[in-house]
Amino acid sequence: MKTDLTRSGRQSRARTLRVDFQDITSNSEARLTEFEKNVLDNVRDLKSNPRDQLIAEEKVLEEKKKTIQDLRRLRRYVKYARLTPKQKQAYKLFFMTKRSNMTLRKLAQKLDISLSSAWARLHGALLHLEKIKLRREEGERLRRNLGAFLYVRKLRKVRHLYFERCWPPPMIARSLGSKLSTIYDNIRTIRTLGYIYSQKEYTPWKEAQKKSRIL
Repeated sequence: MKTDLTRSGRQSRARTLRVDFQDITSNSEARLTEFEKNVLDNVRDLKSNPRDQLIAEEKVLEEKKKTIQDLRRLRRYVKYARLTPKQKQAYKLFFMTKRSNMTLRKLAQKLDISLSSAWARLHGALLHLEKIKLRREEGERLRRNLGAFLYVRKLRKVRHLYFERCWPPPMIARSLGSKLSTIYDNIRTIRTLGYIYSQKEYTPWKEAQKKSRIL
């Protein structure tokens, strides 16, 4: 229904437009007036929005469930991860509390933060743990490939601290009294050597450097 107000002198007159909703939804759009087309669009929006919203909410719920499952799977990497204090607090409360019925909503209430903030802390912890997992797996491959071929003591130390202990490069540089750029060079050298010794045929150094960056 639509009401138009027109003015003629001092008097106002109301003009009312009526639409048969059943008729416009069954007729071809080509036979509808402009006003009826606008009404039909609004009807379609009202029909589709709740469904689209429900689908979006289900997708978000599935994503959160998957994140929580991944966090449980990556629990063994927590001691290497060096999470931020807030991420660590959220992770411990969610997974290491004696109460097994902890939920995201309860975590938010416990920390006195919003639900989205609680989710962000757990999700940030997951991303960090995934990186640590990949680095540890790379370290295991390097140890198998290099074996006793890594003769330089400092390179062995860097490999242990970076790939096994998962120390960040700045921390390694301070521990070994080296420049940060030197530590990054050491890490690249270890990866290049690991690639060379993993191949059955001889690989030139520059080619191995490029290949090791891709892996």
